[in-house]
Amino acid sequence: MLILDMIKKHLWALAGLIAYCNPVSAIPVNNAYINIAGAGGDFTGRAATFRVEDKTTVTPVKDGLRLYELHLAKMIEVSEHFCRDREPEYKFTWNYEAEGGKVYMGEYSWTCQFARDTLKKFGSSGEENITIHYVDNPQKETISALNITGKNAENFIHLVRTLKPECIDYNPPICPGDRLE
Repeated sequence: MLILDMIKKHLWALAGLIAYCNPVSAIPVNNAYINIAGAGGDFTGRAATFRVEDKTTVTPVKDGLRLYELHLAKMIEVSEHFCRDREPEYKFTWNYEAEGGKVYMGEYSWTCQFARDTLKKFGSSGEENITIHYVDNPQKETISALNITGKNAENFIHLVRTLKPECIDYNPPICPGDRLE
């Protein structure tokens, strides 16, 4: 029995190590609707929508990260995936919505180079299978997941603080926190 107990103990330790080394499954964003709009004649950038059902984005998740940081991480990951065959200055403009599209969280714009540099800085914790809608046509994609757990979490939180959500330039403007209904 002693040998069997030792094997069980080692298997549990190995399972813990695998979970630690592959944190992508620990903090997924399961309820996101991600839509990348058509180019519409503008070949310098692309607009995209990131919509979640969450009523609050400040819910703590892991390692000091909130849903808000996880959502921005996912936008960066999707941008990096889409940018693999794009020029560094190609720009992604995300419209971030919470509460199923009822609350506008802001517009975020960054270049493909920013997305690549961010993945390079934080590294990948593995790959993740997600659904991306291309002009409302859903497709399964495998993207690199940012390694934002453990010691990287605090650095990612600091990065997110530098990403300021903008208003959409409508008349009147739609700004972060505005209700869209």
